[in-house]
Order: sequence, then C-alpha cells, then structure tokens
Amino acid sequence: MSEHLAWLDSLQGSGIRPGLSRMRAVLRALRQPQRAYHSIIVAGTNGKGSTAATLASILTTSGYKTGLYTSPHLVDIRERWMINREKIEAPLLEHSIALLRRASEKSITPTYFEALTLIAFIAFREAGCEVVVLEVGMGGRLDATNVVRPLAALITPIGIDHTEFLGTTLRKITAEKAGVIHRGTIVLTTNREPAVIAWLQRRAQKFGNRFLVVNEEHATPLAGDFQRQNVALAARAAQELRPVLERITPQTIERGVVETRWRGRLERIDYANKTIWIDGLHNAHAAAAIAPFIEKNLPRPRLLVFGIMRDKAIDAVASTLFPMFDCVITTEPYPPRAANAAALAAIARTMNIESKAHPQPMRAFDAAMRSSHRNMFIGGSLYLAGAAIEYFDAQRQSGRQKQD
Repeated sequence: MSEHLAWLDSLQGSGIRPGLSRMRAVLRALRQPQRAYHSIIVAGTNGKGSTAATLASILTTSGYKTGLYTSPHLVDIRERWMINREKIEAPLLEHSIALLRRASEKSITPTYFEALTLIAFIAFREAGCEVVVLEVGMGGRLDATNVVRPLAALITPIGIDHTEFLGTTLRKITAEKAGVIHRGTIVLTTNREPAVIAWLQRRAQKFGNRFLVVNEEHATPLAGDFQRQNVALAARAAQELRPVLERITPQTIERGVVETRWRGRLERIDYANKTIWIDGLHNAHAAAAIAPFIEKNLPRPRLLVFGIMRDKAIDAVASTLFPMFDCVITTEPYPPRAANAAALAAIARTMNIESKAHPQPMRAFDAAMRSSHRNMFIGGSLYLAGAAIEYFDAQRQSGRQKQD
C-alpha cells in the first residue's frame, strides 16, 4: 500500500460525524473543486447506485466527460470514482489524495467518508470532467456530498434505514433526504408514498423548483423489475436536462441505458453447474423488492448465503428472505460491523430452515459450492456482494489458468 493510500486508510476509525463544516473548510483550502463542473445528485434509500450509474452512462454516451461517485466499492476502492465508465486510474487517485493531504494539513482532517467524497471532487476536476453524478451516502442534508448546487436532484424510493442518524419515522427520514434540494435544482422522484411526495414537493416549491413524479418504467439490461423505475428516473432526468446539456438526445439516452453496467446488483453467475445470483440488498425495503425476482427466477430448492450489518433491521430482512429458501448459510462480510453468523443461523432454525454458520465469507462460499443446491442467492450486504464477486472471479481465473 502506498503512503497516500495508507494515510486514507488511517482515517477509517474516524466514524460518522454529521455536519458540513469540515467539508467546507477543506474545500476552501482546495479552492472549491466541486465548482469546476455541473453536478447531479442522487438520494434515496434504495436504487441510488443503479440510477446514478444509468444517468452517468447516458451522459458519457452523449459525449460529456462524466464522473460518477458511488459507495461502497465491491472489490477495488477505485470503483468509487468512475470516469466515462472506467474506474479512476491509480496515478490520478494518488495525486488526488496527495492534494487532499496537503489541504487537510492547512485546514482540518476529514472523516473517512468525507475524504472519499473530497477525493471525488478533486479527481473529477483534475481529470477535466464536464458533468459529475454523485450518489448520496446517507441521508442528504448533512451528507458530505451536499456541498454542491446540483442541476438536478433525483430521489429514489425512501424507506426506513439508518434510524440512529436520520430518525425513526418516514417523515423525519424524508426531511433529511430532501436536504439535497437547493434553489435552481430540478427535482425528480419515483416515490409512491403520498406523504413522501408531499414533503419533497414542499421543499422544491420553497425554492420555486420544478418537481416531477416519475411514474413510468423504462426497459433496461439490469435484472429485476424494480430497476425499470430506477432507469426511468435516470432517463427522464436526462431528458429534462437537455436545455442545459444540449448534447443529450433521445438516441443517446437509449444507447446510454443499454450500455449501463452495475455489478453486484442482481448479477448472475453461472459456475460449476450452479446458477448464482448476487445482490447487495441491505435493508427490509430492498429485501421486499428482491423477493418477487427470487420467486420468479430461482427454482426450488434454493440456497441462501446471507450476511448483514448488525445495525440493520435484521428481523425484518430475515422474515422476508429466509422462508423463501431451503437452506441458509450465514456469514460475516465486514467484521466487526457485521451481525454474528451464529445468531443469524439461529434465526433461520426458528423458522425450521436448515442453517449453517461460517463466519468467514470465503468458507461460506466454499460450503455453498459443495452443497447439492444448484440455485443460489448471495445477499444481505454490499460488502458480501463484493466478497462474492471477488471469490467467483478468482475461481474462474484459477480455472482458466489450469486449462492453460
């Protein structure tokens, strides 16, 4: 690990400290890199990443040098910062971290997530990006991304999550996520809950902003019926942005949608005579959205490899997913934040479902591959999705080397 990456890694113990004062102080020292390009922000509870990736793909296809900032990464940290669909080059990342370190020494040391966001602002400026799509990490009002004045704010469906920071009611969580709406921002949402729509609309009206509820669906190469709403949101946003971003055309919107790639979200892997679906679902809202897909696409008997963070609504997720499977293998994708594998297995047994605990994800995957089940689903956390992708990429690479 390089000196600069080691410095970035050293910030991981900084935790979550809501507020924008540190961001603004460091940005002043950096001479406001976030003002070097147009910004579009994507908030919500689920579907943010795929919506942001689709819109970034459309912008790239339209001829704009486009930055995309998302979190977390699945395998390689450079996935967090994409430029024209490619992860950031290592020299640019090193240079961006070096600039951030110098600015931090002159102002204030950011938290880890703040640093990741600041690197995005710096790297996209240094690369000469024209448009940047930013996925909100958590909430909105006090999220590190909320230092831009975006052309558009896209708000995907809002559910109950991160209650220790955002509040325990849908109204409070919506108020936090609506904080990304600023004067001059087009606001688009796929929310269906009337109370959520009303709150978002009030925030938009406060600034005299255009407000659109996107009810349509759009064809997409991404698996899952729910993705059709996410893609429709991105496509409609691109359409609404055409007066400002004039290179966008109906043709580039369609081509950009088709060329969207988003790993770890209902990603299918066929390996060793097994069909494996991987998804980073991490809360009850996502589990409910995924359930119809599982019923439709995975014949019984089915096996689930499951791991989830301990601060999530574990009982709600488990009650949705576990009964759909004949066997559950539990694991711990990101200790110490992950829920205990043995405790998760015990929940499955209370439902009379065969279960085994393998705290180390790689051993959980090995156990799943040794099982007689030919239809598998891996989910519960994006960290688990990333571990699964790394595992199967390594397995296939090993197989190719043996053939050679």
